[in-house]
Amino acid sequence: MHIQSIPMWTGSSDNYAYLVVDDKSRDAVIIDPAHPEEVAPVLERQINEGKINLTAIVNTHHHWDHAGGNKKLVSKPVIGGKDCEGVTKTPKNGESFKIGDISVKALYTPCHTQDSICWFMEDSTGRVVFTGDTLFHGGIFFEGTAEEMNTALNKTLAAIPDDTKVFPGHEYTKANVKFAISALQSEPVKKLQAFAENNKETQGKFTIGDEKQHNVFMRVDDPLVQKATGKTDPVEVMSKLREMKNSFKSKPAKRRAPAPAPAPAVASITPKNRLSKLAKEHNITSGEEQEIREAFALFAHEKKGEKEGVISIGDVRRAMIALGIPPSPEELSEFISILDPDNEGFAIFSSFVAICSLKLHNRTRTLESHNQEVDEAFRLFTSGGGEEKITLATLKRVARSLKEDVDEELLRDMILEANGGAGVGSGVEKDEFENVLRRAGVWR
Repeated sequence: MHIQSIPMWTGSSDNYAYLVVDDKSRDAVIIDPAHPEEVAPVLERQINEGKINLTAIVNTHHHWDHAGGNKKLVSKPVIGGKDCEGVTKTPKNGESFKIGDISVKALYTPCHTQDSICWFMEDSTGRVVFTGDTLFHGGIFFEGTAEEMNTALNKTLAAIPDDTKVFPGHEYTKANVKFAISALQSEPVKKLQAFAENNKETQGKFTIGDEKQHNVFMRVDDPLVQKATGKTDPVEVMSKLREMKNSFKSKPAKRRAPAPAPAPAVASITPKNRLSKLAKEHNITSGEEQEIREAFALFAHEKKGEKEGVISIGDVRRAMIALGIPPSPEELSEFISILDPDNEGFAIFSSFVAICSLKLHNRTRTLESHNQEVDEAFRLFTSGGGEEKITLATLKRVARSLKEDVDEELLRDMILEANGGAGVGSGVEKDEFENVLRRAGVWR
């Protein structure tokens, strides 16, 4: 088995496509070829030279920056989750197929997206797994629930052989390890940090066994990680790690920082921090506008007619996390509909400023207005304040009113998750309700 990494959008979203070739038959698949402009020349050259027989496109999940190039690239079968662009086959969980002598198994890992699939491959030369955005070296990209992510990482992926090399969807190691070292100052984490500092590319350099040592999200049973989170239950540890990472302030180095023009002699008598038209329009300060601009620039790539460039829709949440205002899943869905109404796959700067301004205003609400919103939201559940806490009966009533058929066991789990396992009969107090909404990103 031969694997060729094809970097895409280097310096912005730092994606990887992977060309996997069977040594004997030369049969090959291309994984996540989202940017045909960078992938097609590699494929065309090898096809023309008779080095590969390309049989299919394989996707790890449906996001634009992974599956968005399928239709533009080549007319080949597309193997991936049900929502991937142009998908022609979605294997069942655990189902296998062959690329020449390479055995390929689909491992369902719903969390980053509900159609996320990690691809485990094995032949006589070794084992590899392509994890997309489910697992990175030293980190993860979190969008589902803590329980889903714990299952994906510490049950599904942890069960494959330790010597399996990991090939993630992005080069995020250097940024990931900054958070990891803040939570766990172990020798494996320090070694990963040193490697990331000295190597531009890290894909395939570490195994599942390595991740179990230096990836804090795969060490939820580690007493030191539990101490850092203040939790012991694996799912609660995962949830707390997510909360800590979302609020982690260390940002990667700025991709581009043009040198400022020399200040004119009259600068000392002109107003400082003069607001731009965009800042005035959205009622933000010049400092807030600059922070938004810097976060956008971390992921921006050039596009004709857009001075600030554009960012892929898949990077919107990442940019907002870098800004310290991570959106909830519901907010993200709404924001994407605003940013990309025509499904073009990218967002422009002015629209990004608009949604970030909304989040910034939400973050700076007064304590009084916040408490009022908590009260109003809690009253929606507790019959207008007629009940002191949210109970199992409360959730059943809400489910009936929404005409949702929800399993009682799930409702019980929701209460236990909210009250820290105090018991279903204890219900959910207002402060616990508020904490749930904070963890979900509704309030900060």
